[in-house]
Amino acid sequence: MKPPLRMTALLGAGFIRVLGNSWRISVVDEHHVTRARSLSRNLLFVFWHGRMLPLSYAYRELAIHVLASEHQDGELMGQVIRRLGFGHVRGSSTRGGFRAVRAMVAKVREGYDLGITVDGPRGPRYEVKPGPAEIAKLSGAAIAPVTTGSRDHWVFSSWDAFEMPKFFTDVQVRFGKPVIVSSGAGADELEAKRIEVQDILRAITEETDEELGKKR
Repeated sequence: MKPPLRMTALLGAGFIRVLGNSWRISVVDEHHVTRARSLSRNLLFVFWHGRMLPLSYAYRELAIHVLASEHQDGELMGQVIRRLGFGHVRGSSTRGGFRAVRAMVAKVREGYDLGITVDGPRGPRYEVKPGPAEIAKLSGAAIAPVTTGSRDHWVFSSWDAFEMPKFFTDVQVRFGKPVIVSSGAGADELEAKRIEVQDILRAITEETDEELGKKR
C-alpha cells in the first residue's frame, strides 16, 4: 500500500474511534440476531451504504469480513476497516462480481460472519442488489438486516446521502427479522428474497429515523 494511502487509512480509523467513542449508542431489536444465530452458525449482515459508519465503530474488532470495492476509494475503505478489526474482501457487484461472491462464501465456510452494503458501490440508493441473496444461497448464512440512524449528523452530497453522526449525539442501531435463502433457490425465489430484504431494510430505516425525529 502506498504511504499516503496508509497514512490516510490510519487517520481515518483513528477519527472513527474518537468520533464513535463520543456517541450514545442504543441497539433495538437485537433479538433478531439471536433468532438468526439459531437458524445459521454464521450471518450475513446487510445494510445501506450511507448508514454504515456507526456499524464500523459499534461492531469493530469482531473479525466480520466486509466486501469493499476494488476501486481506489474501496481500497481506502478496506484499509480503514481492517484497522478497526474487520476482515476485507475485495470485489463489487459491478466488477469481478462472481469472484467476490465466491470469496465471501469461502469466508463463511472458514467460520466468519459477513457484512455487505446492499445498495453499493454506486447505487441506486436504498435498492438491494442481487448479490446478498446469492451469497446466502451458496453459503447457508442467514441474512441479518441492520440499519442505523442518528439524531444529529452531517449528510454528504453523494449518491448514498452518506450520514456521519455528529460528536456526542444519539445513535441507534436497529435489526430486522432474519431472512433465509434455501440452497436450491431458483431465480424467482432469489428475486423474492431480494425484495424481502429490501422491504425490511427500508422499513427499519424509516422506523429508526422517525424515532430520532428525522424528517424524511
